[in-house]
Amino acid sequence: MAIAPRKKLRNCIQCGKVFLSQEREDLCNDCKTIYYELEEKVKDYVKDHPGVSMLKVCEDTGVSKKLIQRMARSGVFMDMPMGENYMYPCASCGTPIKIGTYCTSCLTRLRNETKKVAESMSIRFKEDMPTLTRLERMAQREFEQEQRDKRTYHVGMRNIKRSS
Repeated sequence: MAIAPRKKLRNCIQCGKVFLSQEREDLCNDCKTIYYELEEKVKDYVKDHPGVSMLKVCEDTGVSKKLIQRMARSGVFMDMPMGENYMYPCASCGTPIKIGTYCTSCLTRLRNETKKVAESMSIRFKEDMPTLTRLERMAQREFEQEQRDKRTYHVGMRNIKRSS
């Protein structure tokens, strides 16, 4: 049985319209259609003018530099022979990169930091949380006490047991 993708209401980052998004979608269907049209326009232009600068692509196609960088981050230009003209800064250190958000050294550093945090959290949780068997014993005692309470009626000073 396949699990259906999670959908949630979001605002489109381009036009602000509320839409029902799949995971990691940030454009509504109208803006997504426009985006793909602009993407094809830019790809065709770059194929016809190899080695052209990003600034020249912006001027000639009318597509914003921000949108072209977004396309580059998502890997649109990966198959195309690109030079230094299509590099943009790493979001962390500013090193010029061709794809993604972070350079390889920042990605490695972030992975190592995440790993350390995850390891420290699991150790802390192991120390702070009661063991599963202890929780099971506590739940069992509570259940047994509830069962005893259901069978006992209090009348005056004496307890009368209900026959089961």
